[in-house]
Amino acid sequence: MSAKLLDPIRRSRISEQVANQIEELIRAQKLNLGDKLPSERQLMEMLGVGRGAVREALRILEIKGYVESRPGIGSFVKDFEGDIRLPFSLWLADRNEILANFFEVRLFLEPNAAALAAKRITPEQLRELAETHQAFCRKVADGDLTGSIKVDAEFHKLIAQATQNKLLAMTMETLNKSVIEGWKASLRAPGRADKTIREHASLLQAIENKDPHEAARLTREHLENAVADLKKSGLDIQE
Repeated sequence: MSAKLLDPIRRSRISEQVANQIEELIRAQKLNLGDKLPSERQLMEMLGVGRGAVREALRILEIKGYVESRPGIGSFVKDFEGDIRLPFSLWLADRNEILANFFEVRLFLEPNAAALAAKRITPEQLRELAETHQAFCRKVADGDLTGSIKVDAEFHKLIAQATQNKLLAMTMETLNKSVIEGWKASLRAPGRADKTIREHASLLQAIENKDPHEAARLTREHLENAVADLKKSGLDIQE
């Protein structure tokens, strides 16, 4: 891909501008299905931005369904229209197995992670978790579905980090990066974003109160509610 196709970024909200430029190229089919995007370093040089902005932009494009990330290989064009624009029922139709596996893993790991986090979280981590919850509330209020999905995943990743168990945190990081369909699914269900605000607030309070049993219970309830809402939207997850 020629560097001339991209314009240097000069204004604020840099990552969104990077994502918008690449999205426009994909939608105009100047980047074709299956094409490999330039490396992070190449994009940094083309656009005159930092690595963080490039990584954030690629995450935005992945959530929207325009690109897919292959660890250790790079990012590739996945779709000219982006799957987040598809009607939710159609989007769900082909994803029963991956979503069933995704929530099964989360239900196995996250209640116990939340219990450990309630015991071990540091004041600094608690502040970051609270700030992330507020960021999620703002994204939902703004109707920013892509941003909401990203911050939702970040909230749960921070809880895993607060366990002080590096292997558990690494596992959640892998889940965060590799199964983007799972993070997209629940927040696309009607009414789920507003419910998530309330459920996250209760979970945050339990962690702040150093109550591991309540943190575990609320996490399980949060995930089970998400699955229930997906079933109402047409997902066929077997018990």
